[in-house]
Amino acid sequence: MKKTCDVLVVGAGTAGTYYAWLLAQRGVSVTVLERDDRSKVGKRLDVFHIDSVKFDEFGVPAPVRGAKEFICVLKDNVSLSPDGSYPKVVSYPFHVMRLTPFLQRLYGLAEKAGVSFRFNTPVASPILKGGRLEGVVAGKGGNKTEYRARVVVDATGTAAALRTSLPQGFGVETFSLAPDDRFYVVLRYLRWKDPKGAGALGPWRGAFYPAENRGVGWTYFKTWIAPSSDPRGAILGIGATGSYEHAEEVLKVFLSKIPLPPYRVDRIERGSTPYRRPPYSVVGDGFICLGDSACITKPFSGEGVTAAWRLCGISAEETVRALAQEGAVLKERLWNINVRYFRGQGAKFAALLATLPGAANSTEREVQYLFKEDVIFSVKDLADMNEHFEVKLSIGRLLKVVFVLLKGLVTGNYSAANLRGLAKALGASGKIKAHYEAFPEKAGDFEGWVHRAETLWERAGAKMK
Repeated sequence: MKKTCDVLVVGAGTAGTYYAWLLAQRGVSVTVLERDDRSKVGKRLDVFHIDSVKFDEFGVPAPVRGAKEFICVLKDNVSLSPDGSYPKVVSYPFHVMRLTPFLQRLYGLAEKAGVSFRFNTPVASPILKGGRLEGVVAGKGGNKTEYRARVVVDATGTAAALRTSLPQGFGVETFSLAPDDRFYVVLRYLRWKDPKGAGALGPWRGAFYPAENRGVGWTYFKTWIAPSSDPRGAILGIGATGSYEHAEEVLKVFLSKIPLPPYRVDRIERGSTPYRRPPYSVVGDGFICLGDSACITKPFSGEGVTAAWRLCGISAEETVRALAQEGAVLKERLWNINVRYFRGQGAKFAALLATLPGAANSTEREVQYLFKEDVIFSVKDLADMNEHFEVKLSIGRLLKVVFVLLKGLVTGNYSAANLRGLAKALGASGKIKAHYEAFPEKAGDFEGWVHRAETLWERAGAKMK
């Protein structure tokens, strides 16, 4: 069997569905293929969050209180030093929700706009003609169908099932995520044995009472506690690079230093997000990759929903323009997706990713010192990171940072080696950001830009390969 449409999206997660919805609202014929059952998409990690301000920005109706997807709104988020002191309260609200019910609502919006979904339909192979992607073969067993479209989109998540199956020389990198290219998240759903006594933990007591709309995180351990749908419990989350086993080891250290009230663990969930730079180009002849398939996540938190929606919005606008012209949609018609994304949000994310190796080497004592001195981990720094994806330093604040680091060097609270590493990382991140902001306007200038980018990433010691 053969089916045709204007745009074929592989993957019905938050990125693929949102992009398809945007196109359908503009009158484009869109089909979405998803390997899982409709009711099971998003089941690996039940809980996720979205910046509350992003619903209006991206035109998605916010969930109403009492809906199946809604858990709470975290109005305040507290960041604490390694020993749990020097709280930094950032008043930047997040909606905490359940992913699968959220996706069901998003499916309804997309279908109302005209999107056609095909669930339980895994992709078997791409269809290529003359080096151009024209569609895929998908289905189970002997019930396979050829789906052809003018534009084919990979939104299959970290598997990047379509992108990684493309031939070498297609123009889009076909790497798969290695263990060190992932940020591993483990969520424990806790039930407090004494809910009333769970608040007797000093400055982070609001973490144990969902009604207080507060989440708490220990930045050094990449550990956090947030409300769950059960008012008698909470979610204890831990994130780490390398492996789930590493995340569990870090959690053991955390629990030895921050004693929690007595609890039992109702269930444990695991999932991972990309932790590397995106492909240098997210478009090819008849092809776009979005979301986790394109490694579009916030480097400082691993959250990828709204980060991916930025690329989705740009891609939808440029796809409509490309389809308005007759003939095959070659990469030149889609190239402005690269330009608009990488010169904006992409440049900021690249700078952050280049900074992380220098910052990640800070010891527990050093992070404790920075929290105490209110630099790098100040309320303003943390708020800027969430709202603007970069820390905005005035001359006065920059001088304070320099003074605190030098004082730490003299007092033994900050090592010379880590100071040099941080300085190197900051210098590299500035150069990488400037390079991405100068992303080539034409595909013909791309090869030289890539060569320079690889040199900069290698010098930064960040996620280049």
